[in-house]
Amino acid sequence: MEKINLEKYKGIIFDMDGVIFNISEAIEKAVDDSVEKYEMNVNTDEVLEELAHLIEEIQNYPVPKILLNSYDLLQVQFLEGLSFFKKLRIAIFLFNQFNKYKDAESSIYNGIDNLIRKMYDKKLRLAILTNNKSQYAKEVLEKFNLTKFFDTIIGFNEVSEVKPSPEGILKILDKWKIKPSETIFIGDMTTDIDAGTSANVKMVCVASGLAKKGTLLEHNPDILVDNTELLIKLFDI
Repeated sequence: MEKINLEKYKGIIFDMDGVIFNISEAIEKAVDDSVEKYEMNVNTDEVLEELAHLIEEIQNYPVPKILLNSYDLLQVQFLEGLSFFKKLRIAIFLFNQFNKYKDAESSIYNGIDNLIRKMYDKKLRLAILTNNKSQYAKEVLEKFNLTKFFDTIIGFNEVSEVKPSPEGILKILDKWKIKPSETIFIGDMTTDIDAGTSANVKMVCVASGLAKKGTLLEHNPDILVDNTELLIKLFDI
């Protein structure tokens, strides 16, 4: 595998969930609970990607907007064929279960803290760009003693348009006063790839399990790695 020479770069932007923070198991458990409670005939592996996108989208909506947009939001294969109100009940249960597991059991990926530390020691600027609240990202970083490494954290409350819009990336570059060609963005979803491509930064995608590898490849990241272990090995550090 060809390695990335970090001497050519000045800044690294990380997505949070699926890159630093591992929420896959929380989503899987929430789906399993929903399937059991509502006696649904669903293959968990088939719907993970769809639900990861749904959860990502719901997280950046205030509750009134979720309710106003719930008909469109709930047009997902996972809930196909059910009445609108049953869809809503299942979605609320699923989201509550996800948050419970995420808060209690989720952790960072093995070795990602060492990679972040080494990048920081090389005097690279580090940022978080998440479609969640920036406060959520700050709490995760604090929990795992990573706060000091990141000088910039941008969530949905700091931008007018979330990923796949490049707005968050461009905002970080403007603050840092560095060029897109001097920047790497690391994400795990198609929305990350599209945002990175639009911002003209080097886009590294890690297939951490929420989005299918084939779907990610269709969006043409500059580099795709299968897991966090390979992501760490990618950098010449």
